[in-house]
This record gives sequence, C-alpha cells and structure tokens, in this order.
Amino acid sequence: MSSQVISLDQARRDKEAMAAFGRWQRRIGHTPAHDERLCDLPPAALAELAELGHQATLALYDVVLGVRGLGPGEVYPDLEPRAKLEALDAFLFLVDQVRFELMARLGWLEPPGPRESSIMEMARDYRQIAAGPGQKPLKLTEVYPSYEQVRRRLHREPEAVVRSVIPQALTAFKDQLA
Repeated sequence: MSSQVISLDQARRDKEAMAAFGRWQRRIGHTPAHDERLCDLPPAALAELAELGHQATLALYDVVLGVRGLGPGEVYPDLEPRAKLEALDAFLFLVDQVRFELMARLGWLEPPGPRESSIMEMARDYRQIAAGPGQKPLKLTEVYPSYEQVRRRLHREPEAVVRSVIPQALTAFKDQLA
C-alpha cells in the first residue's frame, strides 16, 4: 500500500479549472492551466475568443459560470435573473480584456492593467480588478496605423476610440496569424 499526500488546495484548484476550462479544447482548441493569463494564451486561441463566435462565447461563459459553480456556458439562459446579470457583467469584462490583449499584442494598445490577473481571477473578481488601484485608462499607441486620424478624439473620448478600433484589430490580428 502506498501513501500519497494530496494537497486539498491543489485539488480545489484542479476542480475549479476543470469547471472553467474543461470544454475549451473542444470549443477553441486550447485548455488553459488554472493560473493562465490572457497574455499566456496562444495567438490562435486569443483570436478565436476575440471573434466571439458561438463556441468562443460559450467558452467565456464556461469560465464565468465555472468559477461560480453554476455549470457550463449553455446554462446561462436558464439562470435566475440576479445570477444572470452577474454572469453577464463578468462576461463583458472578460470580452473587453480579451480584445484589449489582442490589441496590445499588435502594439496598438499599451498593455491593460488586468493583464497580470489569471483568466479565472478576472472571471471571478472582475469588479475588484476593474476598480483596483493603479488601473490606467486605455491608451492607444502611435503604432496603430490610423493614429493620426484619431489623435484629437483620443483626448476627449479615449475608450470610445479604442473600442472603435476593435474590428480593425481583429482583422489585422487574423492577417498576422495567416
């Protein structure tokens, strides 16, 4: 008979990671580790998530619901209203962070503050992370090809400008992958 020491903390992390990422391989072709950050994702997985197709949407909901013990992404429509709103808020935060990471990899955006948090931490603690100390406003860089055309608007409405660039960033990132 062999004795084996099992870390309860490790078992809990593994269980949580399985709930959050157990379907990701099938959905987007990559299974993150429990502590994986968006900046650690392979480019193809990041691009898939940023496109926000059906499987990517479910993958992000898998994380949001998985860290809350609510099940896979498919159960989102059946959640009670309060849980559904909480999940939607966390999902939208994650979508933003995925797209900002994509823009940061292109060099178009200074890396966002939440970049050091794991995907699971962002899904679970999105409010604290978004409101955390040291959060800087989004900053488009001069590497962005149409920077001169948006320079003036950046001072008035930086977030709106950054968000308006997302479709162009998705295309540029996919072109870079090809």
